[in-house]
Amino acid sequence: MNVASKNLWDEKSKSYAKFDGKLSDFQIKFFEILDKFGVDFRNKNLIDIGCGTGLYTLYLAKFCKNVVGVDNSIGMIDELNQKKDEFEIKNISTILSSFDELQIKDKFDIAFLTMSPAIKNEKDFQKFINLADLRVYLNWEKPRNSSLLEPFFAKFGRNTLNLTIKNLMEFLNKNKISYQTEILNEVRTSHRNIEKSYENILWHLRINGLKFNEKEVFEMTKNLAKNGVIEDVLQSKMRVLVF
Repeated sequence: MNVASKNLWDEKSKSYAKFDGKLSDFQIKFFEILDKFGVDFRNKNLIDIGCGTGLYTLYLAKFCKNVVGVDNSIGMIDELNQKKDEFEIKNISTILSSFDELQIKDKFDIAFLTMSPAIKNEKDFQKFINLADLRVYLNWEKPRNSSLLEPFFAKFGRNTLNLTIKNLMEFLNKNKISYQTEILNEVRTSHRNIEKSYENILWHLRINGLKFNEKEVFEMTKNLAKNGVIEDVLQSKMRVLVF
């Protein structure tokens, strides 16, 4: 990941979802699937790749013996550590590193990755597998649809999402590594004011590396508002892999 992308994730860390001690409906469904697959986090040593603000890292610390969170955004790591202190969680450590540059000799019981672009190719897949005896992976089955963002992607373009999960499944099949899998769907709605919506749109256009006129984007954003509020309906299809 280049410096510009890193800075964008640092910027995103301020508005990214934070741990509040509770699970969302989606997370509850996710952990129900993992329980069905026989994943047991109790007293395990776990590494969370692309941990972000620690939504899962902090929750899993309740069950695991030790948890290591890895992310290449200092903003994300800072948010995680603040929540770790707030909830007085003692069994989490963090590493500021990209997955490419991650050097760790420890072998874990569980390697965990959710919704992160950290692993991208066969070299990464093997490195992730080598981290632990059991691997839990959750990522996009197809690109997420956002009613807020789609008009802007239609106008300014969109980089094709590299659906790593399909490549990972091909890698597992090729190497005769057995896995369990299930699809998870989510539809949720958020409401933001014009300023927050505008910031969100700019971030997504920038992370996609698109060229655009900020004034034009702002005018388009204003036109979406009803009584100063913009609704965003997000439809997501994700796949769980345990191997």
